[in-house]
Amino acid sequence: MSKQLQQFLRSLVDSVRDLAPIVVVIAFFQLAVLQQPIPNLGEILVGVVLVVLGLTFFIRGLEMGLFPIGERMAYAFARKGSLFWILAFAFALGFGTTVAEPAL
Repeated sequence: MSKQLQQFLRSLVDSVRDLAPIVVVIAFFQLAVLQQPIPNLGEILVGVVLVVLGLTFFIRGLEMGLFPIGERMAYAFARKGSLFWILAFAFALGFGTTVAEPAL
């Protein structure tokens, strides 16, 4: 099995593990607290699978595309030693993340 496929499968398992508590809490409240059956169970299961796949692809994309660039930039800023540019970069990155987050 190729290294890329192994990493993808590891990310897939991580996504399932990360989303499982959310699914369990929602199912618990639906079944135990509200005492109602889960409506459209088939559609919901397909949706959960799509969320897991989407999260997996998103995380793998970040790991392959953005994280390496970010690491190189962080080392370059650290070598430069300018507190102003480090803080400016951190502010810009935080602002950009905040603006992008609702769409994600």
